[in-house]
Order: sequence, then structure tokens, then C-alpha cells
Amino acid sequence: MAIDRDLVVRTALRMLDEEGLERLSLRRLAAELDVKAPALYWHFANKRALLDHMADVVLAPALPALDGPEDPAGWPAWLARVAELLRSRLLEHPDGARLALGADLTRAGALSRFVERTIEVLHDAGFDLADASRAAATFIWFVVGRTVEEQTLPDPAAIQRRRDAEPSILARAMAARSAPDDQDVSFRFGVRVMIAGLRALLAGG
Repeated sequence: MAIDRDLVVRTALRMLDEEGLERLSLRRLAAELDVKAPALYWHFANKRALLDHMADVVLAPALPALDGPEDPAGWPAWLARVAELLRSRLLEHPDGARLALGADLTRAGALSRFVERTIEVLHDAGFDLADASRAAATFIWFVVGRTVEEQTLPDPAAIQRRRDAEPSILARAMAARSAPDDQDVSFRFGVRVMIAGLRALLAGG
């Protein structure tokens, strides 16, 4: 059976959705495609290369929305919007954020474009190019890392048992954040903190 890269990636994404990243391997993927494992190495040198191309397929639909802002001073609202966009795309798949974690940006083109566009927006806003690059990387990897954490949280019942067993400030703090929408609230809180920090850096020169 002849296979192409697109078929392999889309099959891998289906397996990710059905079984999660831990069970996804090149050997199991080859069996699903009814080919020998070496056939996959024509397209991917290793599993990391496969994950990078999977991340591309997940994130590419979001790229047209990276336009703007029309006014460079609108960078804070643009950053908040891009953070929501990136997170929402990664949450489309179980373990979706882990596809992006550790990605090779020379190969994961869509994620690379998120970083590159963020650099451009921050540079236009007044950061020098080096600081715009540092800030963009920090911001994008905050979104990815925070989304990984969100997708790997323990079962809510286990969290409740920990709260009951540990009357500590951590347990009380977790109880205070028990609203059903806390993941959304906590994510946006973190984004606001990062944007506030960038505002302060920019104002301070």
C-alpha cells in the first residue's frame, strides 16, 4: 500500500484522539496503515518529526487569524486574542498541547508562525528585536505549557480527596478555585499577568 505524509499524519491524529499520545508509536501507526515500520521513515526520521507535522495540521487553520493589530498600540488585545486562539486549537485534541511541547520550529511551521508573528507585533509596539523575540517565546511557551497542564490534570475526584486529606493552604486554595470554569479563568489570569509584565517592561524602556 502506497502512503503519503498527509495520510500518515491524519491517521496519527485519529489515533491520538482515540487512545492518547502515550500509545501512539511509529510501530503501532505502521500497523494501522498496514505497512512495515521502515516505510514511515521515508516521511519521518523519528517520532518527534511526526509530532511536529501533527502540530502543523492542528494549528494551520488558525494562521489566517494572526493578522493585525492595525494600530501597533493594540498589541495587548492582540496578544490576549492569540493566546485564546492557540489554546483553543491545542484543546481540539487530547494531548494536543503535548504535540507542540518541544517542537522543532524549523519543521513545525504553523507553530513557528505563531512565534514569528508575535515577535513582529511586539517589535512594532516598541520592543527591540532581541527583547521582542524573548518575550514572544516566553508568551507562546506559557500558553503551550499551561495547556499541557490543563490536559494532564488528575481526575476531579482525586483532587477532592487531596483537599479533604490535606487541610493546608494549598488545599484551601484549590477549593477556592473549584468553579467549573476555573481552567478558563486561570488561563486568562495568567495571560493578563504576562501582558501586564510586558507593559511594564515596555514603559520602563
